[in-house]
Amino acid sequence: MGGSLLTDKNIPFSIREDVIKSAIQQIIDANRRLILIHGGGSFGHPIAKKYKISQGINSSIKNQIFGLTKTHEAMIKFNSQIIEEFLEKKYPVLSIQPSSIFIKHLNEISFESIEPIETSLDLGILPVLYGDIILDKEGNFSIISGDRIILELCKNLKRYGISKVIFAIEKDGIFVKDNKNDKKIIKLASEISLEELDEIKLADLGNKIDVTGSIRGKLHSIKEICRLNIPVQVINGLTDGNIFKALSNQNLICTSISGIHDEKKLSEIYMRKIEHLIIPIESNVQHIKNYFDNIKLIHHSLPEVELDDIDITTIFFNKKISAPICISAITGGHPISKAINRILAKAAEEENIIMSVGSQRIGLEDPSTIESFEIVREVAPNIPIIGNIGIGQINSSTFKKEDFIECIEMVKADVMAIHFNALHELVQSNGNISYTNFFEKFQKIRKEINIPIIAKEVGTGFNKDLALRLDSLGFDGFDVGGTGGTSFAAIESHRDNFSFEKYTRRLADSFREWGIPTPLTILYVREVTKKLIIATGGLRNGIDIAKSIALGADIGGFAYKFLLSAWKDYNNNTFIHTIKEIKTLKDELRSSLWLTNIANIKNLKDNKDKRVLLGELYQWVNQ
Repeated sequence: MGGSLLTDKNIPFSIREDVIKSAIQQIIDANRRLILIHGGGSFGHPIAKKYKISQGINSSIKNQIFGLTKTHEAMIKFNSQIIEEFLEKKYPVLSIQPSSIFIKHLNEISFESIEPIETSLDLGILPVLYGDIILDKEGNFSIISGDRIILELCKNLKRYGISKVIFAIEKDGIFVKDNKNDKKIIKLASEISLEELDEIKLADLGNKIDVTGSIRGKLHSIKEICRLNIPVQVINGLTDGNIFKALSNQNLICTSISGIHDEKKLSEIYMRKIEHLIIPIESNVQHIKNYFDNIKLIHHSLPEVELDDIDITTIFFNKKISAPICISAITGGHPISKAINRILAKAAEEENIIMSVGSQRIGLEDPSTIESFEIVREVAPNIPIIGNIGIGQINSSTFKKEDFIECIEMVKADVMAIHFNALHELVQSNGNISYTNFFEKFQKIRKEINIPIIAKEVGTGFNKDLALRLDSLGFDGFDVGGTGGTSFAAIESHRDNFSFEKYTRRLADSFREWGIPTPLTILYVREVTKKLIIATGGLRNGIDIAKSIALGADIGGFAYKFLLSAWKDYNNNTFIHTIKEIKTLKDELRSSLWLTNIANIKNLKDNKDKRVLLGELYQWVNQ
């Protein structure tokens, strides 16, 4: 937020109280993870100008060092008033002093530490920075503007993807002069590409653009930000609701400057990819009830097999794996997704277990994202890999057999999964909720594709009738994906900018717990088919894998648990946490078999003598 927006630069130490209150309330209402940077306005600028702080040390300027500290103190005073306004509304914010984390050396600005900012974001705290003085290792000083701080954050934030940068000023955006019929017409440039900004720079900038407010000074930073493939919006912060609209990706009058391939950055699907990673980490979106608690394995007090002789290996479509464990579909399509997938694949390869990728739809729509999927096979050449595309894409009139083959080739898949996510699509903005052509379209694909294809549910489970129909249709197995783990309705509730204009409550909130519990959907599917079953949805440990197999599943799958381990590895530049999680699951599974006196996975499968159903699960099965 520009200093001239928040203060009256003509009156030293003046504040536009109504503007600040409105802006802060809009930020709170939008409830987005962000970093706030504000300018100096009538607090820092008059003093900095008087003592020529931006020009550096000058012995001819009387009391300049005093002026340097006075400039810094003025900015602290201004910032504290903004912080106080947030705190009065009980919103967690933290003032981060730029002069303490930035340093200048040989005319280059560097971060001394970015950890306070990233840790604040981790904790759900809004970091607030501001234009400030900056010290130079050469014994000098200068000014670091809010615009430059934004640019440095865009360059250096590693653990968070930046969706866009918003400049809130006193005008509707960038105004340009358009020469028509020898008349100079001033108009708002609603959309500008990075290339057009460069053209303006190469020509006579003064004649090409109406530099209102402080836009001239911002253009350099804007161009550098866009070159980092981060889109920029320049909005009027005085217009009621504009800040909220910009943060909520709603339409508004402004100037949008696109980065390289910016259509990808601004697309809903691209943003959804990173939000689906971050929201489960930061928020409780797990189902309230986990029905694995309603299953007990029958203990055997005198195991007759050596623990080390327990065989937990199994076969997955002709490939032998070390344990019936699958890293379920998590992500793909974002630079962070690529890093996460690399960690997961590397760990899966080392431990010889199955890995599935997230939906490959974005890879089909935006080839620049394909590398986030390809990385899996690059680092895991030997393990079974499951590709992934949705029923919405299969049902589409534009989806072709070649698209399905492209998904296979993208990850060199051993198996393809088609995910069934009707509830998820229903509760998300612009979801795909038409599947009337699915059966016909799938049959055509099935005839042409010679690798196994499994039906994958995404958190709501398969009922018996549909499982039977899918089995007869030609699916080679099932990933049952019942309730008990992550609720995608809960995730969409966090993503939904619900206005309450039409309805009294969110559909996603009403359907948060909707679906068939994972243990029950395992029983349903096993009753109608002998084909492979992957149990996913609420498995927490190796004991739950054993319970799933005792119910009739073949494999236990985990997404949330491996997302947490991979996120920790991502932040520490390692993959040891994910390796340890796999080893822990194996140890728990082996111990479960030993304590039930079972020597191998085959003897546990669908073993009714080794399981007891309790409570609601028993009632559901026996109604």
